[in-house]
Amino acid sequence: MADRNEDLEPETGRDLCLVRRDGERRGYRKDILTDNLSERDTVFICVRCQGIMREVCTSTDGEQFCSSCKEENEQTHPNLKMDKMILSFKSSCPLIVRGCGWLGALGGCEEHLDTCGYVLETCKLRCGVVLQRDELKVHEKEKCPQRIVECKHCRRELKSCELATHLEMCPKMEVSCELKCGKRLCRENMAQHLKQECGLVVETCRLGCGVEMTRDELKIHVTETCVHRFIPCEHCKKDFKFCDMTHHLDKCPKMEVSCELKCGVVMCREDVTQHVEQDCVEKEIECPFVKYKCEAISIQRKHLSQHLEEKRTEHLELKLTAMELKLNAMEDTVFKQCEGSNEIKQHIDESKQYRDESKQHRDESKQHVEESKQHRDESKQHRDQSKQHRGESKQYRD
Repeated sequence: MADRNEDLEPETGRDLCLVRRDGERRGYRKDILTDNLSERDTVFICVRCQGIMREVCTSTDGEQFCSSCKEENEQTHPNLKMDKMILSFKSSCPLIVRGCGWLGALGGCEEHLDTCGYVLETCKLRCGVVLQRDELKVHEKEKCPQRIVECKHCRRELKSCELATHLEMCPKMEVSCELKCGKRLCRENMAQHLKQECGLVVETCRLGCGVEMTRDELKIHVTETCVHRFIPCEHCKKDFKFCDMTHHLDKCPKMEVSCELKCGVVMCREDVTQHVEQDCVEKEIECPFVKYKCEAISIQRKHLSQHLEEKRTEHLELKLTAMELKLNAMEDTVFKQCEGSNEIKQHIDESKQYRDESKQHRDESKQHVEESKQHRDESKQHRDQSKQHRGESKQYRD
């Protein structure tokens, strides 16, 4: 019988029975009974596996053993009475070495093991971990990397071992701006934030100056420092690029400038030409009597009045002389065309009369000029006398 038992090992795990190396179960283990068996109780020991008989059967020659220990084709019959006695033996849980304190009939131990928290089981989620049943419940609920968890951001269900990888790309997870502008937002909105909002994104100036700086700096740049920004001309109120403003001011028609002839008058640039041609006192102009051969071809406008006053007589003589020459020419022309005609004679007489009147006017003008000169001399004499009287009065007061 010894050769039958050499491959049996007492199982210190959850099994109540002796188990062969090939996994076949034999009799109950004696170490789980709470009371030691007496000599009279040896009848309950299987003569073949040396364990307490399980499912007792009796051979035709009266030998009793476990039903699992009978030989193939061996004739036996069950012994239910002895089975009942054995199942009533008091026993402890096979896992007492792990701390289980269960005590009860041997027949109830199988049922206890179905719920015993000290039984070793492999994780049902297939992570490969082997733990006691009580610990496994906590493991499967809270620690197993294969357990299903819910992402608190997007509510998607996934394995716990995949959560860390998922969180690195979860579109609903709130993250800080990757450029560290300080704003927190969902990862799925990051691209839009960087494209439209983030102040630390580096961009090229949209006005075309070529400067690259952050979006926040560009807001100030395009309104205050960019050479291509548009600013209004303070004179004409039109908008020009800052870099073109100096060139514009050199031509702005509404900008106030001084007269180019330095007469001291300030006006809009668009009025300068009209001013110079019509009003500027420094403008060199012709005497209106140049056409009558006055020699004042170029004279400043501010001196024209004085010139006309001083040259009044000469201008009248020049004008009358020109008129006489014109009349003479007209007489010669008419005479040649209508020689011998009474009308010609009449025209000649009228022309002669006109020349006489012109001569008379010239004499009167000359007389008027001499009288004016005399009046000026008298005025000068009066001024000298007044000056002498003031000097005498002052001497008298002293």
